[in-house]
Amino acid sequence: MTRAEMNWKIFRSLLPLVVLVAFAYFIERLKPDYFVEEPHLSTDSYDLLWRFQMNEGDELINKIVEISGDVTRMDSTTIIISNYIHCFLDPNRDTDTNVGENITLKGLCLKYSRIQQKVFIDNAVQIIQ
Repeated sequence: MTRAEMNWKIFRSLLPLVVLVAFAYFIERLKPDYFVEEPHLSTDSYDLLWRFQMNEGDELINKIVEISGDVTRMDSTTIIISNYIHCFLDPNRDTDTNVGENITLKGLCLKYSRIQQKVFIDNAVQIIQ
């Protein structure tokens, strides 16, 4: 086996790995950063729920919203605002809050459950005022 054939086999073996790493890098860069994007709506938690109850919130689905309200419950991945807005936190950002504090979050509005009367927000990040 010649030197050129050996080099071609090594190159051919490493090429899929290089393509896979480049693909993963570019896919990660396409993910939007909700912290820097402008919200479609800035409101408090009661107004957001009222919009969905009056069937005016459907245009907010898959849009960025900024909401403020009191934290009623929280754990490591979720903050619940005013008992009916469930915000799933962005795992890349830290949140510094306690139960009972007023907080402002920005994230992607996923859906509204009419049965449970809950709004779900994904990739929520805390806005410090």
